[in-house]
Amino acid sequence: MTKKRNQFCLNRQQIEKLAKMSAHFKEVEWFTLEENNNSGIGPTVVVKFNLFNDDDKDIDTTVDITDVNTW
Repeated sequence: MTKKRNQFCLNRQQIEKLAKMSAHFKEVEWFTLEENNNSGIGPTVVVKFNLFNDDDKDIDTTVDITDVNTW
């Protein structure tokens, strides 16, 4: 981990989604997780990463792993 921010929790379903992404996108070295509360209902968790190895972009892919069952 390169940056330290506030902590947040992931449930088992979200961790399993992360594991599947990691296994599927073997060429991706770093995954960035972000949480925000922009929905007004509950926390949204997204995973961001550079899938296409564009030198001019740090992140080009975003996947929402929010578990709305916890809302």
